[in-house]
Amino acid sequence: MKKTVLWSAVAGLMVAAGCRGDVVGEPIDFGDDSTGMVPDSDGESTTGGEMADESSGTGSDTGEEVTACDEMTFDNVVDEAACPFIQDLGVSPSEADSVEFCRRAYIDLLGESPTDIEYEADCKWSTKDEIVDAFMARPEYVLVSQRMWGDVFHYTSAITHHQYIADLDALVAQLYQGTISYGVFAELAATHPAFLGRWDGLDLVGYSFLAFLGRDANPAERLALEPLWHMWGERDMPHPNQSNARNVVLDTRQCAAPNEADCYSDYWGEHTVIIPPPVPGDVTPNGPNVLDQASLTPEQWNQLRLPGRLIAERPTFHEAYVDRALRRYLGYDAGAELPTVRQALVDMLDQNGGDIREIEREILTSILYTSSNQFDEGEVDNPDDWAPPYWHGPVKQMDAEDWLRTAAKLTGVELGSCDHRYPEVQSGPSGLHPHNYPTMGAGNAPNYEFRDKAQLLGGCPDHSTQFRERRTGLIAALTQATLTTELCEAADLDSPIYPLQFIEDPMDKSEEALTTAANQVYSAAMVRPIPEAATDALMTGVSGCRDDLACTPADFAVETCRLTLKAADFLFY
Repeated sequence: MKKTVLWSAVAGLMVAAGCRGDVVGEPIDFGDDSTGMVPDSDGESTTGGEMADESSGTGSDTGEEVTACDEMTFDNVVDEAACPFIQDLGVSPSEADSVEFCRRAYIDLLGESPTDIEYEADCKWSTKDEIVDAFMARPEYVLVSQRMWGDVFHYTSAITHHQYIADLDALVAQLYQGTISYGVFAELAATHPAFLGRWDGLDLVGYSFLAFLGRDANPAERLALEPLWHMWGERDMPHPNQSNARNVVLDTRQCAAPNEADCYSDYWGEHTVIIPPPVPGDVTPNGPNVLDQASLTPEQWNQLRLPGRLIAERPTFHEAYVDRALRRYLGYDAGAELPTVRQALVDMLDQNGGDIREIEREILTSILYTSSNQFDEGEVDNPDDWAPPYWHGPVKQMDAEDWLRTAAKLTGVELGSCDHRYPEVQSGPSGLHPHNYPTMGAGNAPNYEFRDKAQLLGGCPDHSTQFRERRTGLIAALTQATLTTELCEAADLDSPIYPLQFIEDPMDKSEEALTTAANQVYSAAMVRPIPEAATDALMTGVSGCRDDLACTPADFAVETCRLTLKAADFLFY
């Protein structure tokens, strides 16, 4: 049975706050007061916020039916394209309040949830459009986007030269800073040394399709298009800071006479990608006809980058990007659910010359993104009959890094970070290559503590044996319980989540003191007080601590912190 889209686990968890960390609370149904249910004229509840006025379809002078959308004006192409699926069906989604929207945009664009202080500084006094513009101008937005493409390209210096990875990552930054178009990005990336060093042969075709066309190439496509990448290869060339480094090379011998056909494809038109051997007839494996990619001329690169240009000309090229952006921000396959929205954004991307920032902003400021995810459609037993996801705001689970980084920030613990470019830093005879991991010890060795913790929850993937996933279930719950206990016990007076109530009298176990402390802990993390629906459970937890002689106010605060950080309201947004 489907209830509210997003519920609070705080009420159930607070029962455990009486210093009984082994008790696991259940999600609480807040009831109609928190769901945006609106009574209709007969006193029955309707769904999706306020319903559109049914009198809007009274017809025009020409006898044609006038729909709700006909009487509306739009300044957002997503809103206009989605209208027939929402307002025309009598649904008017409730707008997300400032706190809900701030958390959503903060996590999606900056990679962590805001504290109450950050909400005050960055969101409280700004409109939703201003918040989106401000966040997209910050370097964190670029970094979160680079992490996404790191997953697409499967960065790992266990296989690929670290300098190539750094250069491709910088190219992604240019895309999200708006200095290159998406078409140029694809042209450069499809034959970038980091991509060529990660894949070879038929996989170069398959992973190009996955990256830019939204699907794998079928076997026939792989065989037919591989000639466009046929000359690329690698040679061992250890770097002082990476012993396993291999240089990407162009082996012009592969397509030298009489083998010109090996570099010819007629799948996307007749194309030949051949660089003539500088020394005809020389077949030495590492001789003058095997060229390091760094020595290629602009004219040679122009020919070699043909595969990327051909990919960017495919009809599904812009469509695949739009689908990726919609999934990123809405959490569901909105392109399939709302094909008119996909097409409107594809048309925009066609018209603006491949400016992906404009596309992302259009999604982020649309009704699909700015609506509240507090939605109740009543008692609907059959999942096939549940309301579509676009009748309310997105509901997503935080990535492992985002959750862990936020929890560490709230508790004031320095956990470091993982580096999306280099899941495993490769050592060489002269040391370690540059990375973003914190270091420790005289040997300057990377500290993988954050990475290792995140990998338990499906984050910081190594892109070889582990890929990003959002884990739920017993193992994830136990891992979170352990991590939150460690972090909350380490919180001190300078931590955002530390209850200031206990500074004056750390031994005050009065009902008022414990209740105030619990609200301070919850508000620091969730930017709003504990919901009224959880009051009874909160008071049960308070009474439990007061009745337990072994429970100190500090114990109560740690337990409240732990339960808040692992609650559904915190993890889902």
